[in-house]
Amino acid sequence: CHLLSTHGTIFRLTCPYTSQQNGCAERVLRTLNGSVRALLFHAHMPPRFWPDALTTATLLLNLRPCKP
Repeated sequence: CHLLSTHGTIFRLTCPYTSQQNGCAERVLRTLNGSVRALLFHAHMPPRFWPDALTTATLLLNLRPCKP
């Protein structure tokens, strides 16, 4: 944990099977899943292209403008 604290990261544990405690990560995952489904649907691509669509959706999410 010393390495994390030297870089300003706070290490917190959550209770098992309680995804509600990790709201920010859950929202990002929901956004990525929705984006992947939209990309595949609109491109008429089969589900086997899910990994490629996930990579693209992640790139698009990271490129969008946001305020820190």
